[in-house]
Amino acid sequence: MMQVAIREQIPKSRNPAGGQPNGGICSTSTKNYSKPDANNQLSFIEVKKVAYGKWESIHRALGIQLKTMSHAKHTACQGCGGKDRFRVMPDYANTGRWICGGGVGNTQVEDGFELLGHVFGWTPQEQLKAVADYLGLSNMDESKKKALRIAAEKREREVQATIAKRYEQTRRDSDVLTMLENLIDEIRFRQHLQREAMKFNKAFIAEPTIDEVNTAQELNAAILEAYAHQKGVDYV
Repeated sequence: MMQVAIREQIPKSRNPAGGQPNGGICSTSTKNYSKPDANNQLSFIEVKKVAYGKWESIHRALGIQLKTMSHAKHTACQGCGGKDRFRVMPDYANTGRWICGGGVGNTQVEDGFELLGHVFGWTPQEQLKAVADYLGLSNMDESKKKALRIAAEKREREVQATIAKRYEQTRRDSDVLTMLENLIDEIRFRQHLQREAMKFNKAFIAEPTIDEVNTAQELNAAILEAYAHQKGVDYV
């Protein structure tokens, strides 16, 4: 009964007849992920929190029948009409993420809301309303909406903090690799000096250059800092 009720609220004029693609493309650039709209409705962040892990049933209820849940298999796209351009991402069940080749230079990787725009041509607000209606959020009282907003904002801060930490760790790891390459270059240079010197004096041993020593020290410090950051402790 819930699926019937939800389908009746779908903007039918924008739903391709007979399940045929209409080529509707909806860009995330027009979507507000942080603030509820003027009608005090829930925002994308809040609805997304409730939708987490439910995207397969959401899409099925709203009229999108995916032939496979395998992220390794390409299938026909209900949005652009391509025969083998579409596939879901590994985290599709949780986030609704998908990818469509869409032809050369038009690849899209979007979330569960955007699939509704891609297939049906719905605007961001139509996407939001349809998902919120299916999840039973549209008639939620203000106290529950407030609690959901607080929880969603907390979750968003946690996600952003995790992303920032991963970015910083990637930067530190990149520094380590760069310094390691520099050290290898310095060692190779000393080996070159050793070979050249041995042409004249077989007993000669080329000592590490000052640049080699400094690079080794910098590499050691970078490794320790990267490891400390990964463990969440300060490196002194």
